[in-house]
Amino acid sequence: MNNQSLLKGFAKGKQTEIQQMGGQNAVAYTRVSSKEQAENNMSLETQKKYVGDFSEKHKLKILSYFGGTYESAQTDERSEFNRMIKYVKNSKDKISYILVYSLDRFSRSGENAIYISSELKKLGIQIISVTQPIDTSTHAGTLQQNIQFIFSKYDNDLRRQKCVDGMREKLRRGEWMGNCPIGYKYESAPRSKEQKIVISEHGALIKKAFLWRANDEVSHTAIAESLAKKGLKICNKRLTETFRNPFYCGYLSHNILDGEIVKGKHEPLITEEVFIKVNNLLKKNN
Repeated sequence: MNNQSLLKGFAKGKQTEIQQMGGQNAVAYTRVSSKEQAENNMSLETQKKYVGDFSEKHKLKILSYFGGTYESAQTDERSEFNRMIKYVKNSKDKISYILVYSLDRFSRSGENAIYISSELKKLGIQIISVTQPIDTSTHAGTLQQNIQFIFSKYDNDLRRQKCVDGMREKLRRGEWMGNCPIGYKYESAPRSKEQKIVISEHGALIKKAFLWRANDEVSHTAIAESLAKKGLKICNKRLTETFRNPFYCGYLSHNILDGEIVKGKHEPLITEEVFIKVNNLLKKNN
């Protein structure tokens, strides 16, 4: 017996064991979300290395790699993910394993992930997390894997809630989220600490459109044609959306504000009276 074999007895940590299911063929799936940096310990290169080392150690043959890109795991409607699932189900070469860095790389959809893993298991396909050794050939192992799927979804929900809470507080401070409505632009970066939104070169035209509509003398089509002649092309539907947006009279309205309307920090294009008059006319005409 050589020295390496003798020294192996002093190794620490539990060695990953996999249940042989009648084949050595596998596929690999790697994924990062758009919020993760390529250089951190969850990078695509790191995941691929761990998966490769695992397959070599256990003498598994990786027939194909999937993912290798930015895909959110909040839902399982992912192009690379679905391409992989279709491949393992229809491959002429029997696939026994799907190798992932960790279970949350496979999915964060909770109950749906449990369903997918259950259906794959019926086909003799086992999901293997190379950094989370779980023997899913037992009921206890399957339960442990399912708990990991549920926890991944719970963790994802917490992150989403924190993000929404932060966005809501920003809106309540009178700062906008996302692209500016037509007629406005960011003077500073949208995510800067001191957000500043100013009226753009189209602002005067949008103001004219409101005033024309407030007089109830010009139709939407005529207003759109007049704006187009002055260099601003806008369809009737978007014009109606513009007239219904309180941003133009100095207020913020957003789905995550839960029915609130907030005074914005930006300069209004029109008065509240003009905005209300225009929308009363829209209701009347409709």
